[in-house]
Amino acid sequence: MTGHGLDALPDLLADADVLVNATSVGMEEDATPVPADALHANLGVLDAVYRPLETRLLRDAEQVGATTVDGAWMLLYQGVAAFERWTGGDAPVDAMNDALRERL
Repeated sequence: MTGHGLDALPDLLADADVLVNATSVGMEEDATPVPADALHANLGVLDAVYRPLETRLLRDAEQVGATTVDGAWMLLYQGVAAFERWTGGDAPVDAMNDALRERL
């Protein structure tokens, strides 16, 4: 296992297919942990931040044509897993998604 600093991101992302931001960067301010020029169209970008739904990272990724996924999806499916574990039944995913996005 190896580690890298943020300064290595442009080189690492050049050959990457997926980028996941699992930090809180972008939740409290319009900031991103990833330089916009490191993003590319063949990248899938998930930002775990769910408020705001559209973070600077996701906006930057959309501008270069990357596929983006907002953090509400991760939050939703954490709730789905909890619902199903606690109730033993199928979660009403669509209703949960609608309610979540209304609140965010």
